[in-house]
Amino acid sequence: MEEKIKLLKALADETRLKIVLHLLKGEKCACTIVPSIGKAQSTVSGHLKILEDAGILSSRRVGTNIWYRVKSEDTKEILRIIGIQK
Repeated sequence: MEEKIKLLKALADETRLKIVLHLLKGEKCACTIVPSIGKAQSTVSGHLKILEDAGILSSRRVGTNIWYRVKSEDTKEILRIIGIQK
C-alpha cells in the first residue's frame, strides 16, 4: 500500500508529471530533459530522484550522461485512466 501512495504522491506534482509525459515518448538523457521542462538543472535532478525513488523511472549511466525511462506500468495505466495518456 505504501508503494502505491508514494507513486501517487510523486505524480501529483506538475513538474514531475511533465517529466513523466516527456519520458513516455522514450528513454531520454537528463541533458535533454532539463531544457524540455524549462526548470533549473538542480530542480529537475531533484524531481528525477523522487520519481526514481517512487519506482516510476529507472536510470542508467552511459559515460557522463544518465538516461531515464518510465519503467512503471502502473504509472502508464494511471495516466491512461485519468485521460492524460492514451
